[in-house]
Amino acid sequence: MTSVIVVGSGAAGLAAALSARESGAEVTVVEATSTIGGTTALSSGAAWLPNNHLPLAAEDTPERARTYLNALGRSDEHAYGSEPGYGYESAETVMSDRFVDEAPRVAEWLEMRTPLRWATLPVPDCHSTLPGGYEAGRSLEPRPFRATPQVAALVRAALPWRSRATLGELLTGKAAPDLIEQRRQAGVHTAGQALVAALLTAAVDAGVTIRTHARATRFLGTGVAVDGTLLDGRVVLATGGFERDEALVRRFLGGPIAGLTGAPGARGDGLRMAIAAGAALHNTAQAWWCPTIRIPGDAIEGEPVHRILLAERARPGAVLVDCDGHRFTNEARSYHEVGRSLHPTEPSWLIVDATHRRRYPIGPVRPEDSDPDWLQRACTLPELARLIDVPGDALAKTVSRFNWAAAAGEDPDFDRGASPYDSVMGDPGAVHPTLGPLYAPPFYAVPVRPGLGGTSGGPRTDPDGRVLRDDGTSVPGLYAAGNVAAGPFGAAYPGTGATIGQALVFGAQAGRAAAGD
Repeated sequence: MTSVIVVGSGAAGLAAALSARESGAEVTVVEATSTIGGTTALSSGAAWLPNNHLPLAAEDTPERARTYLNALGRSDEHAYGSEPGYGYESAETVMSDRFVDEAPRVAEWLEMRTPLRWATLPVPDCHSTLPGGYEAGRSLEPRPFRATPQVAALVRAALPWRSRATLGELLTGKAAPDLIEQRRQAGVHTAGQALVAALLTAAVDAGVTIRTHARATRFLGTGVAVDGTLLDGRVVLATGGFERDEALVRRFLGGPIAGLTGAPGARGDGLRMAIAAGAALHNTAQAWWCPTIRIPGDAIEGEPVHRILLAERARPGAVLVDCDGHRFTNEARSYHEVGRSLHPTEPSWLIVDATHRRRYPIGPVRPEDSDPDWLQRACTLPELARLIDVPGDALAKTVSRFNWAAAAGEDPDFDRGASPYDSVMGDPGAVHPTLGPLYAPPFYAVPVRPGLGGTSGGPRTDPDGRVLRDDGTSVPGLYAAGNVAAGPFGAAYPGTGATIGQALVFGAQAGRAAAGD
């Protein structure tokens, strides 16, 4: 019987393990940390899977999805340049074509082979106005799931501030406190934990061996060294990104990156193994970017962790300014686009007025809470500018120009609110979902820094996950999927859950190939 060793236990790793086991292999998952799930377990669990089998995607087609990805790639290349790792008209075309073909099959296969059940998220593609874009139906999320105590004990704990609400409930305002408390008491998982728990349940039931506290460090051609011991078999790298390794971040991303939001285990083990095996690298300057804020005391396993700044920036009465006091982006765009627009070294600032503060949460602070020390407050904009060391005249002009246009429901500078995605991120109950002036004192400011949920570059693979050399030949016995591998979308981010969607799809392909080659 073929042996397959899957290194890593997030979405890509568990999908690979299930696929390899279904294909007849003896499968072992090795996880360096004490729990299963990696950054997937800390996430919303959303997966962008076009042309899926759920009702809202009934009018989607592979051709439409390909049209969208092609249009997105051209748009992204125009906006961000065509240097290596950015454009779409290259290796990403082959990978994205396979992604479009396999996404619906993987989405349905997971429901057939695991206790995972999908729900459709009420969000459009991030660029749904491009040709082939879709209004709602391509982004899925796991329904709440209750695992056995044995499986639940293995799943990485959620971030302490994450409630047991689904992303759909949060976006629609239907996260009822009593229901969330019932889930907590009953041990019901939601979001990324639900996804991991459902896939892990199926893997254990199928006879996959799960090993924690087992760090793989070397690929040896016929297996992998795990804590000094050789495990024989074909190896699927699914270790996640390299964002927690300072040397690799400096080498590939020009680091350091301030706003890390993912699991501490993303130390680049898989990338190093691939490099040592002679793999060709691609897309290594890219990541799943996001704007982040730092709340004092937030940590995961003793390491600092940032929070993604989501709806706060898109709601009425808020703007983002740079260190010179100028707006620089459409604040309601996807977190990926906003994140990579941030200055890499200087903080930007989320500026809100009292109306916004009384109406919406800012990070963990609810409208009824007292102001924390990390939330800068001033009675006037010039005073606030002095507190945050931003030119007062520039900030005043920026806010004045924004107010003048926002009062009319317009944003001539960045078209905020013009797309369906912008509106979903805002407040559907407001006069305008995302535009509103900042008039009412006091004014508040929060520092915002570029962050990432994971890197998206690494060894180049073929569509079946085989790791490739520079000459196009494959490294025998070595496969990769998920954030450890070169991403299939280049620098683009097509829709909510693109990270996990591609991880599930290519994890499944890699596991099948590793078992069958």
